[in-house]
Amino acid sequence: MSYKERIKNFFIRFKRLMVFGGVLALAIAVIGIVAYSSSMNVSLNTNQTVQTSAPTTVSFIMPVKDGVIVKDFSNTSLKYNSTLKQWESHKAVDIKSSDDSDVMAVMAGEIVSVENNYLKGTIITIKHNKSLQTVYSSLAEDVKVKVGDKVKQGTVIGKVSTSAKGESADGAHLHFEVLVDNVKVDPNLYLNTGDK
Repeated sequence: MSYKERIKNFFIRFKRLMVFGGVLALAIAVIGIVAYSSSMNVSLNTNQTVQTSAPTTVSFIMPVKDGVIVKDFSNTSLKYNSTLKQWESHKAVDIKSSDDSDVMAVMAGEIVSVENNYLKGTIITIKHNKSLQTVYSSLAEDVKVKVGDKVKQGTVIGKVSTSAKGESADGAHLHFEVLVDNVKVDPNLYLNTGDK
């Protein structure tokens, strides 16, 4: 075999080896990415809500006894805000009720904040455990609790009102949020709407 043929054969074998090595490296990388994603429970869908189902140990009562959900939770689609005349995400549920209806703690917990905000009105936040909080907005200013109070499920914490200037066109209602690890999630996953 001539010198040129040996060089040609060498490069043919080298090229095959490089192609095989490249395919092998790519396969190993793909397997590694899939294994890592599975172990970290990573979702490639950025529009997906963090919490997809309610823990079986958590059950809320409705925060307003005769309330009706009039604006639902929206994470990926926009809802129209008739007060501000704009489309926006709505990471809460709005529960319509008559002015001065009692608002109750949906679950036992501790009052961690009571505040007033021009757009959201009077707001009470209850911490239920290390990761779970509920937020009650558009309450009347005369609340029934203070920071540090321990409340039971069903304890009256305030009254429905129209204090949320950012949703005043919607009338008297409770703007109700659920946070898991400080991320707003769909309250419908937790609410027992049969108790309304």
